Amino acid sequence: KAAGVEFEMAGLGYDGFVFLVNKDNPISSLTVEQIQKIYTGQITNWKEVGGEDLNIIPYQREANSGSQNLMEKMVMKGQKMTDTKGTSLEIESMAGLVDTISSQTNSKATIGYSIYVYAKEQYVKDNVKFLGINGVYPSDETITKKQYPLTKVVYAIYRKDEPENSNTRKLVNWLLTSEG
Repeated sequence: KAAGVEFEMAGLGYDGFVFLVNKDNPISSLTVEQIQKIYTGQITNWKEVGGEDLNIIPYQREANSGSQNLMEKMVMKGQKMTDTKGTSLEIESMAGLVDTISSQTNSKATIGYSIYVYAKEQYVKDNVKFLGINGVYPSDETITKKQYPLTKVVYAIYRKDEPENSNTRKLVNWLLTSEG
C-alpha cells in the first residue's frame, strides 16, 4: 500500500484445513469446540472426547506460518492457544508435523493440523489419518461442495497493473477454465 501497489485476487478453487492424528488413534471426528478446548488446554486427555486414557499431545506450527494463521482465524477465532514457543510442541514445517504424528514414540496421542492437499497428495504418510470436523470427513467431494466446515478458497494474487498479455495473467486465465 505504501508503495502504491494494488492487487487483484482470483479464486481458483477450494482446499481444506484439516486435523491429523495417528492412524492408531480411535477418534474419527471432533467438533470445532473440542478442538478449541484442546488447543486452549481445557481438554487434555483423549478420554474427554471419547478416546483412550492418554494425555493429548497437541502440536502447533510456528507463529506466522500459513497453517498457524489459518488455525487462529478459522478455528480459534480469537481464543488464545496455549503457548508452545520454544517447546517440542512447536513444529517448524508441515512435513515435520506430519512426520511427528506419523512416527513419534507417543504418536497415538498426538494431534496436529495441515492443509488437505498437502497431507493428501504432496506429503503422504500411511500412519496419519484425517479427522472429521463436526461429523464431516474431509474429502475432495466434501471440500469441493463446501460441506466440510473448514473449507477455504485458494487464490491467485497478482499486481493489478500486470499487463493483459503477461504470463501471470495468461496462467490465471487458463487456471479459471474447465481445463485449468
